[in-house]
Amino acid sequence: MGFMGFGRKTFGRKGLAPLQPEKPKSGRIFGNRPSRGGGGGSPFDRFYADARELVTNPSYPASGCNQALELLTPEERGDLLADIVMGQGHYGEYQRDASEAQLIAQHGLSSLWNKEVEVRKEHLAALLTILLRNKDYRQRYYYETQVSKLLKLINSAIKQGAYLSSGDCEALAEMASEIRQARSTYRKSDTKKMILRAEKLEKLAGVEVSATEFLMERCEGAENEFAIPDKDRPNAQFWADLLAEVATNLNDIRLATKGSKRANWASTEAAFNEQWPACGDVRPSYTDWKSSAQPVAELKANNGRRNGWADTEAYRTLPGAIAGAVAHSRYDWSMGQIPGLDVLADLENPAWTALVEHLITQRRATKATKTWLKEALELCKPLGLETVEEKLHDWLALFHSPALGRANYTSVINGDRFAYTIDLLEEAHGDWPQGHADEVAALGKAIAICVASGSRDGINYALSTNLVLTDDHSYKNKTATTGVLHMPKPSYKHADGRTAYKSLSSFMRLSVENEEFVRGALWLVALMPNRARAIEALELTALSAATYLWTGEDAMRSKIIANAAIATLIAMGGDDVDAPVLRLSKLVEHRTVQAPLLKHLNAES
Repeated sequence: MGFMGFGRKTFGRKGLAPLQPEKPKSGRIFGNRPSRGGGGGSPFDRFYADARELVTNPSYPASGCNQALELLTPEERGDLLADIVMGQGHYGEYQRDASEAQLIAQHGLSSLWNKEVEVRKEHLAALLTILLRNKDYRQRYYYETQVSKLLKLINSAIKQGAYLSSGDCEALAEMASEIRQARSTYRKSDTKKMILRAEKLEKLAGVEVSATEFLMERCEGAENEFAIPDKDRPNAQFWADLLAEVATNLNDIRLATKGSKRANWASTEAAFNEQWPACGDVRPSYTDWKSSAQPVAELKANNGRRNGWADTEAYRTLPGAIAGAVAHSRYDWSMGQIPGLDVLADLENPAWTALVEHLITQRRATKATKTWLKEALELCKPLGLETVEEKLHDWLALFHSPALGRANYTSVINGDRFAYTIDLLEEAHGDWPQGHADEVAALGKAIAICVASGSRDGINYALSTNLVLTDDHSYKNKTATTGVLHMPKPSYKHADGRTAYKSLSSFMRLSVENEEFVRGALWLVALMPNRARAIEALELTALSAATYLWTGEDAMRSKIIANAAIATLIAMGGDDVDAPVLRLSKLVEHRTVQAPLLKHLNAES
């Protein structure tokens, strides 16, 4: 009776041999499984037939690819991967106006990277083909999963007896070199991924990139093509005083017209002309004032501005800020090239070359090993410790001097903008410094009311209502500066006329490559005879590197160098490091960078 057999325990009974799977009839596993869609004999034909039958979205023919892949064994997926690459000529790149078969091949290949895949040694050619021919693998950091999977499969094929030819090794080394020389990404973490990808390819190709090769690639060309010219600006104080006068009068206009107020001088033309007399070719107009309220409305709209109003007297001190901006704009630290290498070493001297090469041998180390330090000192002996010390401090000064921190970085930004503003005003109003040298206050007053009236009459845009404002960029209630004056931001163009989307802050930010070199220099400077000078250099470097250039998590000049300088300083030990550590604890704003400083101070107390 049927119900008597319900629940009968047959699972696991002794004496019953388990069913054995049918062995494949040939070496190619894929070809033995019948396709649901009745496709042909090639792996892709069968996959194509299955994918079409399993379509879940009729408007998208490739919607069945994932389910079709689930039907395959890892070995079958390896055969499919090889057939898509070698048989269909598809390397994983996006194709526009693709046919149905091309679309399924494209989607199937992209889905394969998330599946378990097993390959044989015969598949090596296909794996190398897709690795070398897909351009995205040379340029896009976010293909890391695919590249890692490919390298794993290539290693699997090699272990099974496949081998790389000399041509394969050359192609892999060329790909690694192209990745290294490509433009760095904005995020340092992404740049590091690309460098690591190049290193994996070099390891696969059996190529060992020496420090000499790194040095030859990075020894020149770091000068900033957009550096602020280091030249005399005889009219700098005139323009600074004029900006201060314009800003002061604009602020007076703002206060006089704030809310429902109406200034006495705005009631009649006679009163207006008496309050705002003409100065040279700058002629205020009562008619313009009455007819255009827009600039005044712009001033009123900023009454509640978060960053507040500018200190108008701060404009008068701007000439002194240019030198710092000039110094920090000299080199482009964001490049892969080493800035000012000629200041540090004479590369025609083999002893110097050996020492400089040694500084970049610990690219992945977080701290120097005893062996590295011992070898560094040995390399210094032929040159003389005093000579190396002097050169090393001169080179580090290119990075840390003039000193930074929030206040000084604000001054550097103001100096950068002021130098650019001078160029604009000299070009537009080059006769003013001579013609109005004794009437700066009158000229500033006339310009202010003209700008507030909307009647610019040829007045350069640098003289605008924005002068009463600060321009500290705010993000999530945080700023990197305090008191940036609202002058025009510099704009740059390449020699061919293309706009360069750069700024002083982007030039100052360290690239991954230069972080490695500066870190080596910090380890070496701590070994130099003049201890006091080494401590000062480490303090200034830490402060400079920990300075925020803009807001955000990865917005410091270099978090890695800040941490390295602080760690090296604390490791030197002694009572003489306490004062620098205390100063840094007050000036460094980032909590994680500040943590070891506070820990040291608490331990000493």
